[in-house]
Amino acid sequence: MTILVDTELNKIAADAYNSTREYVLLTGKSPSKQELARSCKCSVVSIYKAEKLLKRKGYMTGVKGEARTLVPTDLERVILHEDPDPWAELDEDAPRFWRM
Repeated sequence: MTILVDTELNKIAADAYNSTREYVLLTGKSPSKQELARSCKCSVVSIYKAEKLLKRKGYMTGVKGEARTLVPTDLERVILHEDPDPWAELDEDAPRFWRM
């Protein structure tokens, strides 16, 4: 697993990428916009903006006009929007909605 820190991304874009990556690894398909918004605790409009940014930067790819085709270009890459907290490993990971 490769960890990439991209300070040009906002928190929602980084969360959207990592949630999509996790969902694809678990199910083999991309989540819907509503599922992704619920997972990231934001609006669907924010997800559209985040996906547009991620596609422009080359982190995600998908078929235009088709539902659930947006996938990360590298499933081994994890993207952070800021430098990682060295103490974060001690905290429990907050469950995503598809892990409940």
